[in-house]
Amino acid sequence: MIEIVLYLRLMRPPFSLLMSTALCLGACACHSGKNTDKKDKDSSKYSIDSAGHQQKEAAAIDPSIYDRDSIILSKLKKSFADTTIPYQGLWVSEHYLNEIREGKALHESADTETKCIVIPHRTLQVTRFIFGFHDGGASLVFVKKGATFYPCFLYDGLYVDSLNPVAEGKLKIGHDFYIRVGEKDSASSDWGILEKLLFAGQYMRSGGSGMAVFAKNGKIQGLDSLGYYDPVVDYADLVTKVDHIRLGRDKHHYNDYGLRLLGDTMMIYTIDCLNYVDGECVLDTLGRQIYTLVKVK
Repeated sequence: MIEIVLYLRLMRPPFSLLMSTALCLGACACHSGKNTDKKDKDSSKYSIDSAGHQQKEAAAIDPSIYDRDSIILSKLKKSFADTTIPYQGLWVSEHYLNEIREGKALHESADTETKCIVIPHRTLQVTRFIFGFHDGGASLVFVKKGATFYPCFLYDGLYVDSLNPVAEGKLKIGHDFYIRVGEKDSASSDWGILEKLLFAGQYMRSGGSGMAVFAKNGKIQGLDSLGYYDPVVDYADLVTKVDHIRLGRDKHHYNDYGLRLLGDTMMIYTIDCLNYVDGECVLDTLGRQIYTLVKVK
């Protein structure tokens, strides 16, 4: 049994929640143009539950938005076929994955140029790019023109940046390359991006104390009383000098820990606070190392 060191702070909203914000809508017909990368604002409010975790309350959305959305989509359906997209799933920018696989810290890699997107299984279904795993971009749908798919931005009716397959599990949208993560995990705060691409595997614990298994769905086996993990991917609202991972006996009792990744070795630490403001930690660093795990498979 490990010593549990509590680190209390208000958790920022997971980036996946931003996908449910109001749609940014505009012209009804698609034509070639330039992507302005216009961002939506999240008008949702947050409250704190009995466990001290931040919970999202329903945003007050003008009902007329849905009417406009329905009207625009109905007009688009007259111009473009409703057809399947063979690239459905969660896609993450390749440069981000290359950086973290080469050892760059997670909290230094998720800049605003980092993007991910869930491509729906059919055209004419609303989705959006997520920038820095935090901010939702403008609402868009994919349309098919000839043999090519294009993201069509609803707010100004522009379609740009054709979608082109490069290799198995790799796409190019405009100038950016994306790697397929798989289907999004809606139960995970980060859709399971890091779990699937970086953490999942079998690890040898230091000192010959057995094996630990980190699964793609966030479960842990063989790490004392810990049953779940949740690596932090969104650092936009977190002032920190270290990477973070949340560990807990279940999904309702997480605590924050520090994290270092060095090749196949994962090191987990307690967290020490460097600066408090009004009783809340606003800057932290690594504390005592409690686990050394070497990936073997």
